[in-house]
Amino acid sequence: PEVGVKVSKYSQHQVDVLNLETNQFETHFLTDILANDEYPYLSMFVSVMRDNYPYDPISGKVGGSADQWVLTFNNLILRTDFVPVMGNLLARLEEAYGQPVDVEFTVSVDGDKHVRMNLLQCRPLFTPGSMVDVSVPTTLERQQILFRSHRMICGGSVEQIRYILYIDPQRYNRLAREAKKSLGRLVGQINRHPAIRDSKVLMMGPGRWGSGNIDLGVNVTYADIDNAAVLVEVALEEAGHVPEVSYGTHFFQDLVEAQIIYLPVFPDDAATEFQREFFETAPNVLLELFPHAREHESVLHLIDIPKTTGGSFAKVVADPQHRQAVCFLDVADTKRP
Repeated sequence: PEVGVKVSKYSQHQVDVLNLETNQFETHFLTDILANDEYPYLSMFVSVMRDNYPYDPISGKVGGSADQWVLTFNNLILRTDFVPVMGNLLARLEEAYGQPVDVEFTVSVDGDKHVRMNLLQCRPLFTPGSMVDVSVPTTLERQQILFRSHRMICGGSVEQIRYILYIDPQRYNRLAREAKKSLGRLVGQINRHPAIRDSKVLMMGPGRWGSGNIDLGVNVTYADIDNAAVLVEVALEEAGHVPEVSYGTHFFQDLVEAQIIYLPVFPDDAATEFQREFFETAPNVLLELFPHAREHESVLHLIDIPKTTGGSFAKVVADPQHRQAVCFLDVADTKRP
């Protein structure tokens, strides 16, 4: 978990609200909504940043100014019965559904700091490949391996991957805001191209796919990546990107239900065996399919695997039980008719 100043950096800064006067759906900064310090039980869900460290309010009075407040829910978790109530609720729902569930809920807190929970939505939470018996191969040649992942959520196996869509994290980081938006739209166009739809594609990009913050990852919707067989989030330390899939959100649930394998990859970790040179120097076929996309050719690489390797396809094997995954060139594919 984040500590110190990172708590402020990665906490939620904006909220969606319903304006009762205009009957409009709006998005505002949390500090603007809470600035008058009149929000009920404010001390339950904000902490106060002092000297780059979050302090939880001891009494009902929060203290400090709105620009020092960060959303942590620390007191809700530590000073109420929220955790046991939620645990009991999830256990009963899991027993009824026969598997874990995804829920949306509201919570109110009374004067004795007891919570009352209202369940708004509930649906089964599937994890693709979680029950699949897969084994990561141990006899691969080093030159076959494109990357490994040791921090994963999804499991399964995908073979005969023809295309890899790779967005260079460092170059993406240097793009202007409008160029980043344009790149996201290009990803959607590639996703819908007949050559991509009729093949298997692995998409690799910096940070979080689908992030609302364009600086944290590629700003796409699920419809822009729904033909991907594997979705990879690349965390390159020098570019400041951190994969953080929003587990339980509708975006992630769409991935789950479509059986798209999600893998976070950390190139700076030696155990990852990340072949950056391959992704950066392999022939880029982007302009063959999209001649108008020249401005993004240096950032987005579309690699035709068989064309690059002389017939081999890529394969991904992900073992969720042992938290191991590997993407490699399947030499056996060159022998198939």
